[in-house]
Amino acid sequence: MPLKQKLYYALAILHLLMVALFAAHSADWGRNNRIIKSLGAVGNFTGSNNIFSFFAPGLADQPFVVYDVKDTTGINHVIDLEGSSRDFSNRVNNIYGYLTIPEARMIISASLAKFVMNECPSAEKVRIAMVVQKIPTMPEFRKGERSKWVFWFHRDFERSLPLASVH
Repeated sequence: MPLKQKLYYALAILHLLMVALFAAHSADWGRNNRIIKSLGAVGNFTGSNNIFSFFAPGLADQPFVVYDVKDTTGINHVIDLEGSSRDFSNRVNNIYGYLTIPEARMIISASLAKFVMNECPSAEKVRIAMVVQKIPTMPEFRKGERSKWVFWFHRDFERSLPLASVH
């Protein structure tokens, strides 16, 4: 086997090992260990530290939700639900995936609006706006298509009308 091919195999095995280490959260648990910190730096550089460390054309679109909160003084604040852990982000993204289902959209968006209002006591009005990153299929990708963000929907909720939409 040529040296070049051995190098490619070694790099592929290293990449798969890195993906497995990050999927098991080893980098999160061993932050004080120099080897794990070094592997973490390599993972950050190569992209193998994320959940989907591969190109998955047409597998699923990536939803993202933005919250526009109007407080009692009339000032708007754009917020994003961010947690201190990767698990929180994964759970929130799973919930966002349900917003792509038309039958679930009203209930889930109302629940999210209620959560945001509970987290922001001065919130008077919340607009939930969803954008989706459309991922092309492999044939579309080969034809030059690339991922693009598209507006999906928005819903407005007011505190005075609990969980009611205000279109």
